[in-house]
Amino acid sequence: MKVTLLLKEDEYFKVGDHIFTKNDNLKSLEDKLHFCGSSAINVFKEFENSLTMEVMDDWSKLSKALNQTTSCCAVWDNRKIISELINKQDHPVSWYVQNCRIC
Repeated sequence: MKVTLLLKEDEYFKVGDHIFTKNDNLKSLEDKLHFCGSSAINVFKEFENSLTMEVMDDWSKLSKALNQTTSCCAVWDNRKIISELINKQDHPVSWYVQNCRIC
């Protein structure tokens, strides 16, 4: 069986042969289909040609760590975070807390 999906340009971005989408109903269809929030998709689109699955895995782990370090709802500057990860900057989580928090 072959499934063909048609996603709008603002609903996804690609990393290699993996697709990240805001439509979490699709993730059970394919191992290489991942859920990503719509606000992050816009940022990742800017870096699409530079992204690797290693960067995406690091971003995912870092995002979870950042959310666990704050006692209140925080918004993170994904543009800055992704840029640092792509450039292989080695920072502790505390650096991201101090330098990448929007609110």
